[in-house]
Amino acid sequence: MLPALLALPVLSTALALVPIRRPFLLAVAAWGLSLTAMEAPLHLGLLVAAATAGALLHGDVTTGDLVGTAMAALICAGLAAVLGRHLLAARVLDRAWSQAGVTGESTTTRPHPRSRHRTPWLRVLFLPWPPRPRSVRARTGMTYGPDRSAHRFDLYTSSASGEVRGVIIHLHGGHFRMGAPSRESRAMLFDHAQRGWAAISATYHLSATPEAGFPQHLVDIKRLIRWIRVEGPEHGIPADAPIVVAGSSAGGHIAMMTALTAGDPRFQPGFEELDTSLAGAIGLYGYYGPLGPRTRQISDPVRHPAAGAPPLVVVHGTLDTYTPVWGSRRLVDHLRAGSPHAVAYAELPGAQHGFDAVQSARYLAVVDAIARFTDTLA
Repeated sequence: MLPALLALPVLSTALALVPIRRPFLLAVAAWGLSLTAMEAPLHLGLLVAAATAGALLHGDVTTGDLVGTAMAALICAGLAAVLGRHLLAARVLDRAWSQAGVTGESTTTRPHPRSRHRTPWLRVLFLPWPPRPRSVRARTGMTYGPDRSAHRFDLYTSSASGEVRGVIIHLHGGHFRMGAPSRESRAMLFDHAQRGWAAISATYHLSATPEAGFPQHLVDIKRLIRWIRVEGPEHGIPADAPIVVAGSSAGGHIAMMTALTAGDPRFQPGFEELDTSLAGAIGLYGYYGPLGPRTRQISDPVRHPAAGAPPLVVVHGTLDTYTPVWGSRRLVDHLRAGSPHAVAYAELPGAQHGFDAVQSARYLAVVDAIARFTDTLA
């Protein structure tokens, strides 16, 4: 009984340590199976330990129980290795920020809840899905354009009075086909809201293929910038507030394209005169290539000059099998060759796709690093 119970944790842990990369469909399935061990190693380890203890304490110990105990020991050893990779993230990010000249420290009215290398274990263990803090006000289901389905966003701000320091927009992933606000990077959004930012989680036009939706999803985000500039003051957002656009996976592509096409009339029809330049942009495990053969010359971020790019952050996992890390390296090479501003790039050891879904030790280190980056922009 115990070996059968532990078969799935064994597989999840093995795939977290050594992912399958080809063929693509098998790699995606394996990534899904690995997510529990990859993103919640503490929780899985505790469940395995509890199941093993229950089997050993029920009475007679069978041969199957002994086999299961050996399996549990291997699982826990593997999960310890995964957790060790999580703990490397803070130092990797520190080094990347230092190399890029990002020296921001917390300058907020709220003391930062942790030192740079101190992991908040209680938060990791008991709040894996980040709840909205009481100090954060949520306005959900808002719209920034005529399409109430595609132009939706949630707005998070501090409950305390005070001027908004800046705006951070997060764009979800989902291969341009699916997704919704407030499912990814929640910890980053809430952290910024507590630090005096207006934090926006937005969606955009989704399409059957990435290319079929281009350039509409890029136009959408520029339309959201227009909403911030024109209607934001009615919601406590200064018209001249610095804007940072962040994105995960497909959202990372849109974030970088937004940063590289400021003021381009092709992507802001009807509001061509609006200044859509950004204070900064952030890409998390993004795809940064062309969206298809028809739009290859304009949908590929590296086809756009980097000279006008704002300060940028790119973070990717070394074991990402859905959007391999070489795409981020290609983008960073392009940005550093032409941008006059900082380009911070960090490869997180052992991280897979989707590392911002839960409050892992690794992702909280990313949240802290991004806060130090955005503090330099507000």
